[in-house]
Amino acid sequence: MSGKLIRLFLVDGNPNGLRTVEISNMTIYTTVFPRAKLKTFLQREESTKAGCYILIGNDIKNLDKTKLYIGEGENVGNRLKSHAMGDKQKEFWNEVIVFTSKDDYITKTQIQYLESELCRIADESGKVILD
Repeated sequence: MSGKLIRLFLVDGNPNGLRTVEISNMTIYTTVFPRAKLKTFLQREESTKAGCYILIGNDIKNLDKTKLYIGEGENVGNRLKSHAMGDKQKEFWNEVIVFTSKDDYITKTQIQYLESELCRIADESGKVILD
């Protein structure tokens, strides 16, 4: 198996703050941050891109399981803003993982495929509750 270079960047120097992750020679760009840093994320270029995201939080009805919502959007920042500021169904989340592209060559079909695969993997794990 060949090695991979993974670049983790702590945007504000805090390992619990906004983080970006890149794998060399892959087009996926990952951003991870707590809900409290949504405003900071919305000021970044990747927030305006198409992508897929995972909202992560606690399930009030089943405390030993993590609750996830996996979604996609042509502008992930707008989708996350709607979940944070008006969507009563999505109040559970306290962290998010966002997948976008380093370039603008990702298609809606590719994003929907990623969303579908993430849902399948999460469901098959049996360790999370999908919202």
